Amino acid sequence: MREQWKGRAGPMASVGAAGVLASTLGAALLSSGALAAGPGPVGSPIAAPVTPAASTSGPVAPGSGDPILDPGRLLATIHPDYALYIGRVRPLGQDEGMGLYMALVRPGATDPARRDSAPFTGPGSRNDILYNVASIAGDRSPAWRLLLLDHEYFHARHLAGTTSLPRSVPAAVERHYYEAAAWGFNVGEARAGRYPGLRPREFREALDRYGEHYAALKSLLQERDSGLWEACAKMLQAPAALLTTSRPPR
Repeated sequence: MREQWKGRAGPMASVGAAGVLASTLGAALLSSGALAAGPGPVGSPIAAPVTPAASTSGPVAPGSGDPILDPGRLLATIHPDYALYIGRVRPLGQDEGMGLYMALVRPGATDPARRDSAPFTGPGSRNDILYNVASIAGDRSPAWRLLLLDHEYFHARHLAGTTSLPRSVPAAVERHYYEAAAWGFNVGEARAGRYPGLRPREFREALDRYGEHYAALKSLLQERDSGLWEACAKMLQAPAALLTTSRPPR
């Protein structure tokens, strides 16, 4: 999955390429202010204000790998099984992925925009994560990096069929549905204190991303297909429950 970054203080939205199970949010919606930017979309299961848990420990020390992002040390702290779904975590090239947070791609792919970089799907699928150094460096906390890695972990689990989230939904809604689920999962985990040291503005950034996709999904479905909207909204009410651990791949 590809996450677009438009600067630390600016709006962000997920973007997608044809053939990639990634997500997009229309620039027109962002520029028109049609998407909610409050504490959470009305009716959303994650609308309550939250103060992320403070960390009493120092930053995560880098390991023997990348000096900015050590996926083993970070992801293994909350998901010891991450290597079943994620192979390598690599930086994007200097001229690639501008404006992205991270991207889930098939092993060895270097350009998230290419069709042949689309992540593998199905039981046993294992994909790589590409990350934009600028979106996680500077004054970003290690907890923010963990949140973004956890976001891609959720997508990787989904593509491998080990979540409760269906892998087959109408093409018109899959983009916002899957991103709302992943960001909702992140927000729920942040509320539960799973990213110690996450800063309030970083939590708000994740909440805004969730709100954007939730609002876009609701706008697409509520009037046109109320039954499908109710089904999607019900699944999003308990995002943590989507990440099952004992269910066999579908």
